Amino acid sequence: MHGITEVTEEFYGSLSSKKPFNSLVELRFEDMPEWKQWHLLGSGEFPTLEKLFIKNCPELSLEIPIQFSSLKSFEVIGCPKVGVLFDDAQLFTSQLEGMKEIEELDIWDCNSVTSLPFSILPTTLKTICISGCQKLKLDTPVGEMSMFLEVLRVHACDYIDDISPELLPRARKLWVQYCHNLTRFLIPTATESLTIWNCENVEKLSVACRGTQMTSLKIKLCYKLKRLPEHMQELLPFLKKLYLFDCPEIESFPEGGLPFNLQLLCIRNCKKLVNGRKEWCLQRLPCLTELSMVHDGSDEEIVDAESWELPSSIQSLSIENLKTLSSQLLKSLTSLQYICIQGNLPQIQSMLEQGQFSSFSHLTSLQSLQIRNLPNLQSLPESALPSSLSQLEISHCPNLQSLPLKGMPSSLSKLSICNCPLLKPLLEFDKGEYWPEIAQIPTIVIDWESL
Repeated sequence: MHGITEVTEEFYGSLSSKKPFNSLVELRFEDMPEWKQWHLLGSGEFPTLEKLFIKNCPELSLEIPIQFSSLKSFEVIGCPKVGVLFDDAQLFTSQLEGMKEIEELDIWDCNSVTSLPFSILPTTLKTICISGCQKLKLDTPVGEMSMFLEVLRVHACDYIDDISPELLPRARKLWVQYCHNLTRFLIPTATESLTIWNCENVEKLSVACRGTQMTSLKIKLCYKLKRLPEHMQELLPFLKKLYLFDCPEIESFPEGGLPFNLQLLCIRNCKKLVNGRKEWCLQRLPCLTELSMVHDGSDEEIVDAESWELPSSIQSLSIENLKTLSSQLLKSLTSLQYICIQGNLPQIQSMLEQGQFSSFSHLTSLQSLQIRNLPNLQSLPESALPSSLSQLEISHCPNLQSLPLKGMPSSLSKLSICNCPLLKPLLEFDKGEYWPEIAQIPTIVIDWESL
């Protein structure tokens, strides 16, 4: 296809056909470096076309309007001359007039795009995805407009330094990634899901007004962000999921704490925040059912234990490298069903080795236990496992040399042992010393192989 410079009438076959390609739903043009012109008949061709995909056609321009009335998705990747039409409001308008059902517009790697004429976008358009358009800025339109976008994805557009909520009054889902000049973000009222990922210069995150509809907020690799939006309880009352990954400058949650409807809290590599956890007041969150924390082991013991409590509603707990996590803290978790412990957890390791898990009445609801990356763990005593357990996974424990065979719960339905070299020969099918004791377990996985 490298030698094609024009797509002519021959492409449509017999000209006697009133509607060429009358059943085609998706059309793709890809890697045609010399293609310059696409001759459109304008006689009802592609009457059922729903998706048009043009990739790596650097010489193609679309000065003749595309009259595809059924088109719902238009995707352009690496086509700079096609990208020019987005900057020409008159030309862009003529193109859009023939797309009466357009729902999604994707523009990738078109450095010629400097703006988008938001005020003339069709009301059917619900999703815009923009990636690698290095010169694009999202300026607030002048004059009256009624924005209808529900989904906006912006990726690797370094000219963007601000995203105005006036552009997105109805947007439900927003993704902003690798926009290195973005310094602030004001969350629109209708936003339900927001992801800000690897925008390293974002310093301020705020909420447009009270009662914002957001249910999920994910922030990752925002190195300069020092705080979350103030008054989250009032401004984000519907927030259910909060993810904070690699935000080293965030020191605390906002005054008043997190929203009461929060169900999932996931924190990874936020050193200052975790080390200030005594101010979190998580015990005030009655709906919190899932908590995940990945730390670097720099935490210090909290003297006043009551300052660091977890709500009894937690059903899933995953902890890595929180060396001061104590068995005392777990006593309140009467609803716990799943727990994953890994890394530097000396107090929990001691609890395991002493068989204290089964002595806690609150763990009778525990169904799944995962033990990972405990290099110093050598054994699990007979009383180490709670009677309610149905799944046990142990991985990357190179010094573990014994299992509590007589203490294996009768309810255990799955046993998975991976990268535990001292245990592997004991568990060998039909030969290992432990095999007679574990053979009745329905599912057994050793080093990712089912026995």
